[in-house]
Amino acid sequence: MTRRQGPRGWDDGLRGRRRRSGGQVAVLIGVGLAVVIVLWLIISKACAGGGGCDKYYCVSGQHFEAPQGYSFASDIFEYNKSKGAPPQGQAPSVQLPLKDAKPDARNLSFFQYDSASHVWEPLAPANVAPGSSVAQGVLNPMPAIIAVLQRTSPGGAVVAYLPHNGTLAPDAVGKITILHTLDFTPAADGSVSGQLSNVTPDGSFQWMPVVSAGNSIPGTVQTVQTVLASAASRTQQVQAIVTAVQDSKLAGVDIAYQDLTVNERSSFTLFIQELAEKLHNAHKQLTLTVPPPVVTANRVDEGAYDWAALGQAADLIELAPYRDQGTYRQAMPQILQYIGTKVHPSSKVVLTVSPYASEKSDAGITTLTIAQAMAIASQIQVNVSPGQPVLSGRKVIVSGVNIDKSDGRSGIVWQPETACVAFTYEQEGGRTVWIENFYSIGFKLAYIGQYQLGGVAVDDASNNELLGNIWTAIVPYISSGEPILRQPNPKDLQPTWDVSNGQWQDTLKGEISWSTPAQPGAYTIKLTLSDGIAKFQNQVSVDVIASNATATTTAAGTP
Repeated sequence: MTRRQGPRGWDDGLRGRRRRSGGQVAVLIGVGLAVVIVLWLIISKACAGGGGCDKYYCVSGQHFEAPQGYSFASDIFEYNKSKGAPPQGQAPSVQLPLKDAKPDARNLSFFQYDSASHVWEPLAPANVAPGSSVAQGVLNPMPAIIAVLQRTSPGGAVVAYLPHNGTLAPDAVGKITILHTLDFTPAADGSVSGQLSNVTPDGSFQWMPVVSAGNSIPGTVQTVQTVLASAASRTQQVQAIVTAVQDSKLAGVDIAYQDLTVNERSSFTLFIQELAEKLHNAHKQLTLTVPPPVVTANRVDEGAYDWAALGQAADLIELAPYRDQGTYRQAMPQILQYIGTKVHPSSKVVLTVSPYASEKSDAGITTLTIAQAMAIASQIQVNVSPGQPVLSGRKVIVSGVNIDKSDGRSGIVWQPETACVAFTYEQEGGRTVWIENFYSIGFKLAYIGQYQLGGVAVDDASNNELLGNIWTAIVPYISSGEPILRQPNPKDLQPTWDVSNGQWQDTLKGEISWSTPAQPGAYTIKLTLSDGIAKFQNQVSVDVIASNATATTTAAGTP
């Protein structure tokens, strides 16, 4: 007898579908695992230099920490052994894709990982063409493990200018991101003259020598005017510069054509635009050193320098130092605000500071080393009638002639309105000397964050004992991005005296009243001054004689 099956309920059908679906899921899981395994094998093979990667370097599966002060701009890559060694005598260009589609192309370098010491070592600068997200460089030899690392600094770019073959200040070593050596000047035939400094790049900075022209280099402004006068001569100099950069395997070049007139405005812009295009096509960089615009009663005058056009062409613009400290804090905010409307982003602009003191007179602004400035301040004068001797047992006034407040001088003081240590003195009219040091530089660095600039440059970063050490302000700023805003202790700015014999009283006005010794002889008077940081001393030897003898007063040293 055949059993007749009744109709199924909705739950019976669901159980059947569940059974079939469970089988399908098992099959899909199996297929998925197979795909994952295949992909893993392909990737592993590619990472090991297998058939999935035919370049000299392939993405590595290894992981290492970035060194302090750096971050990975690319993945870590391993040498592709299956590719084989490059042809003998050739160092092929290595190209590594960067993580960011629109990367910050500054401060990039190729590094190699030393498996023995477990450290990353710099190899060569990494160049990125405009609009590209690929870093390029020539590596010779070609290490086993490499990556592109980016220098991370809250303070942004740190640019150092050095005289030809100069030595970097010890505090600046390991801190700078760009090095400008003052090596070249333009030649009348459209070429450039000069020689490269003896520099051994270590990969921690980009080396871009400077082609300089200005009133401080006789004849160079006229040479630039001749070069800019025609398209042919402009192109000739562009090609000469590009060739020099390529032949020397440099990261790029800096153009510092100062003191041009408004008549050269258009031709200079065309020159820079052509040079930028050629350098960028060769994967090289262009920076400019440009004088600050002039603030007038009604406007900001750019003169020969079209900031909007130059900002589009150059990779970085370094604003040359503004020397008149008497107007710095009034003019600089206007200048930086104006530049911010012309150059986008404003981080393409770097503020340049200086270790040089500035002296303002009727003749204009000149620069002094801090040693020169303090030598002026510490001059000593024994106040006796002209031609008269210094007699024993008498009272005479000895003054720091250029800091004597009783004679109308300011003495060495902190000027809140200029945020500088300064003093005034008389020489062919009134003069003011402003000294740059730890204190004044801190107040200048504050403008970088306020106007969102790209970093700081130092117009002379050489190891020169005659210059003030402003790196004590810059180094903390590099690390934190925050300036140190302090003022010197007024007591530290007070002059101190020392006399080898006799009684003396300090008037606290930059002079002393000296009771000369009863015994005739040669005596030494010393004056010590400070800018709030360092001390400087001058001394004179004074012959004290009997009342009917002759004496001379001679300087015996400089600070």
